[in-house]
Amino acid sequence: MLSQGDRMAKVEGTRFISFFIIGMLAATVSAQNFGAAKTKAVLQRKLPALAQLTGTTFKVKVTGHDNQSDLTHDLEALLETELLKDDPHLRADETDASTVITCQITDYAHPPPTVTAKPSLAMGKNAPKTQAYTRVTGSLSVAFQAKSAGGKTLISDHVSAKYDEEFDSSGNSASHGVKGAMTDTWKRLKGDSADLNPPTDAELRAKLIDQVVHKIAEHIVNTNETLEVYLAKGKGALDEGDKQAEAGLWQRALETFETAPPSSKPVEDAYRLYDIGVAYEALAYAAGDAKSAMKFLDEAAINYGKAIDAKPAEKYFLEPQRRIETAISHYKELEESQHQREQAEEEAGHPKSIAPATPGGKPSAGTAAKTAKALTNAQVIAMVKAGMDDDAVVQAVRASRAANFDLSVSGQQQLTSSGVSARILTAMKTRSTRKP
Repeated sequence: MLSQGDRMAKVEGTRFISFFIIGMLAATVSAQNFGAAKTKAVLQRKLPALAQLTGTTFKVKVTGHDNQSDLTHDLEALLETELLKDDPHLRADETDASTVITCQITDYAHPPPTVTAKPSLAMGKNAPKTQAYTRVTGSLSVAFQAKSAGGKTLISDHVSAKYDEEFDSSGNSASHGVKGAMTDTWKRLKGDSADLNPPTDAELRAKLIDQVVHKIAEHIVNTNETLEVYLAKGKGALDEGDKQAEAGLWQRALETFETAPPSSKPVEDAYRLYDIGVAYEALAYAAGDAKSAMKFLDEAAINYGKAIDAKPAEKYFLEPQRRIETAISHYKELEESQHQREQAEEEAGHPKSIAPATPGGKPSAGTAAKTAKALTNAQVIAMVKAGMDDDAVVQAVRASRAANFDLSVSGQQQLTSSGVSARILTAMKTRSTRKP
């Protein structure tokens, strides 16, 4: 048992840590930062389906390797539940399904956590110089296809989920630097440790399945997800705009944020730009048509990007940017699928007239403009060399309205030598077989 002196020393140590963290958080508030200077608002993230299902009944079938029976069962059950939740008109029916959704688990990796000793992020006179950090990683990839009862393919795609987080010896997140560790330590002191500590194998698998299920559902049915997002607080216009946003008055909040005088310090004005991005994102999900939604999403991405440029170390700026990129890609894919349906209907009814040529046999200006927008080998190589991951490049290839790839032997050799992966190359070949 601890002696009276030891107990007192422990209490004093806890008090020191508490006062230290409070002091650090107070410093971030005065410096226009998220820290404690944030409030929450609710977004209804609505995305339209990419496919048009036939009928109101469906069944889900998931396959994988022999040692993945638990994974296939869980994925099948959760996907069915998600589809029923998102579309109340649907009904699961194993014997008479008007739509059959088949999923194939193409990759599932959950390597053992790695532990490394690195300089400690902990602060204080008695803080250790080095500390053991645990990195947990995992990934899940699934190919899926939805077919009508008659065998017509309604949609097919490939989705993946990844997890990569690092934790210190206390279980605090170390993936976001000192501030992330401080935030987690503060949560522990308040007794809010639900999202802390490295996930167990079962928790990691559940996180990956959940991500994949959401991505598949967004292709097949209209989705409506409630998101809690942070808004930066600040004196004057920011707080006024935050109150309007919390009340769901996003158009008024946007006007308040945009008309607020910018801070002379870019690192501080980044938070106003971030709030503008949130307002545009909210308006995008509430838009009545895809064109308006895309317009608002583009504005949101621009302002999130400006906020990141002004203060790249702010971790809360990164997730919204990823979320926006996913939504933009979704709408581009929706536009492409609608274009293909319209083209198929047009060809079934009557051939589409060929654009007139200009004198000399050259295509008209409109045709030349469309040709100029076709995705090329050089653009794919540029995306890869810019650091875009395979998922993002594959999405760009699939969503392109037109493609003009050189897939000859020499063209493929150049692509491979430039770092283009086999997966991207496959997507390029598939895209080339589609009509523009």
